[in-house]
Amino acid sequence: MSGHQNAGVDSLFSRLAASIRRAAPAQAIFLLGSAARNELSYRLRPDGSVEFFSDLEFLLVVPRRLSGEARRRLRHIIAEEERRIANPNPLFHIDVAVRERRRLATLPPTIFTFELRANGKLLYGEDLLQEVPLVTTANLDYANTREILFKRLWAVLLHLPRALLRRPLRERERRVMGYVLCRNVLDIPTVLLPHEGVLLPTYRARVAYLLREGERLRMSTAFAPTFPRFLARCLERRLAPDFTAAALVPLYGEVVAALEQALTFLLPQGMSLDALASRSHHLFNESPRSRGELYGWGRLALRLGRRYGTRRLWQWLRLRRKSELTLGLLAMHRAALSHLGGEHAAAETSLQVAARTLHRLWPPFEEEAAGDFATRWLALRSRWGDFWRAFIRLGDPAYAARFHDVMEWEDES
Repeated sequence: MSGHQNAGVDSLFSRLAASIRRAAPAQAIFLLGSAARNELSYRLRPDGSVEFFSDLEFLLVVPRRLSGEARRRLRHIIAEEERRIANPNPLFHIDVAVRERRRLATLPPTIFTFELRANGKLLYGEDLLQEVPLVTTANLDYANTREILFKRLWAVLLHLPRALLRRPLRERERRVMGYVLCRNVLDIPTVLLPHEGVLLPTYRARVAYLLREGERLRMSTAFAPTFPRFLARCLERRLAPDFTAAALVPLYGEVVAALEQALTFLLPQGMSLDALASRSHHLFNESPRSRGELYGWGRLALRLGRRYGTRRLWQWLRLRRKSELTLGLLAMHRAALSHLGGEHAAAETSLQVAARTLHRLWPPFEEEAAGDFATRWLALRSRWGDFWRAFIRLGDPAYAARFHDVMEWEDES
């Protein structure tokens, strides 16, 4: 919904902040994400209730590390609030990031840190945003920023309705798929504009900049001249989610193609995307960048080593895992698009590429070959989710539960 968020939605943020305070000793609570940018996606249903398409994101700043009991209490309270809101959309959830105050000053120079300082909206406590490091195009972690592209590929893959390859989509499924496509393609300027020396804090500002300056930017060589207008239409649809008459399969193809073009643009001239995992160029942070990530990857490596031996573990450690992940996700999308376009041989080939890639990345994976194409594609998507949870989300149990709900969602209305 464009324009200002209505009073009922704003009051919900205050109520959620009060609930978060019941769980932990808060020094500050900030609203983050699309709600803080006034770009929240929702629709008012006929009964006056709200259907959220965006998640609701908060930052809880605490004086010291939370105890295990406080973290469990926080998860319980948030789960209660999600049930109370009773949102029927699988895209909705409430996410609360917890940071000790002393860690604010050591946040890494990422897009998250930049948007926190630029957009964070104080709901309770002290305004501590000046303690957050200033992020500019000079100190931005570009490899981390580029990882947004494979995260967008995963978000689209995760949220494609289960019914897409089996039957016509129902109205809510169409809204979910349309929103997912429009929301995720909008992060292409988030990733590419810093390479042009431009760092902007909202989707509106980035799209407006492309509409105004796009022709003179180096990135314009990677896209059709109509690309800025395509993004503007996606932004409009994202803010007012109505996909009743939209041609969703062509839109799906456009979005995947745009993400491929963005990835290719970032590679050295003449290097093909298929060579991403085998050439010397590093597009992403292939090694852990934080103590938490190092610990999570260490646990994963130990688990793989115990089960498969040191030789297999060494092979896994030498892989460009995020590059392989990117290529595997693209293969999953190519398989689905080929199948939807009636190109069944190409669909089978891409599905085999996705399965082989996952086997390199995730030795516990065992290919499930039984069933028709849709059954096998959905099963492989689930296995990619197992790897994503272990490798990117480091086994986060809260994410695991949400992942399962999203994977199994179908509109029963």
